[in-house]
Amino acid sequence: AVVSTQSTGEGFSLVKAFDGSGYIDLSDPGSCMREFDPVPHVLCRGRKCKLKGDNWKSTWLWNRNKNREGIMASRCSVCESAKSLLVVHSQNSTKPNCPIGYTSQHFWSGFSFISAGQSGKVSLSSIGSCLPYFESSPFIECDANSCKVVQASNVWLRVAPKGKFKGDQEKEMIKSRDAWKKISRCRICALYTPTLWPRDRHVVGDDSSGFR
Repeated sequence: AVVSTQSTGEGFSLVKAFDGSGYIDLSDPGSCMREFDPVPHVLCRGRKCKLKGDNWKSTWLWNRNKNREGIMASRCSVCESAKSLLVVHSQNSTKPNCPIGYTSQHFWSGFSFISAGQSGKVSLSSIGSCLPYFESSPFIECDANSCKVVQASNVWLRVAPKGKFKGDQEKEMIKSRDAWKKISRCRICALYTPTLWPRDRHVVGDDSSGFR
């Protein structure tokens, strides 16, 4: 089956527009900014607006491989699809199959992402919960002068231990370079039967995002 998609724009993957704002779901077209701006907001109160301030920061999805301009933020595309999309999580180390009536052609598989710190909860029903690559620190924080990798806690859906309902015997800590083996796999699926549903817009991160 073939599911047609059409790109309506490309840009950079924004996670938080300013320090203290809510997490932007990466499946939301609003997370794909056409231009990279480390401080993309203006603060207005009454009749005055402030263009910059001390400790103003934004958060972006990290691209381990910088582009030619040295930008560390992951690239993204906003794609329009005539088909309904859903995400499937396996809770094991194997990529799941799509349900009957759905196809994974033209879409991606990845790792099941749950939360970016305290303010970044992601619904597991959102295609933004399936990141193409695993990285223990997947975000960068930027101010007007520079960007750095955020060393904050991030939560991923783990591989469910088989038959261990009492006294889980898994190791308490493992090295981050080996953690991907313990992260649930996921897949994006598209309905390929004829439908009259309206077109939806979805954000697709590109393969240069730098995850494992």
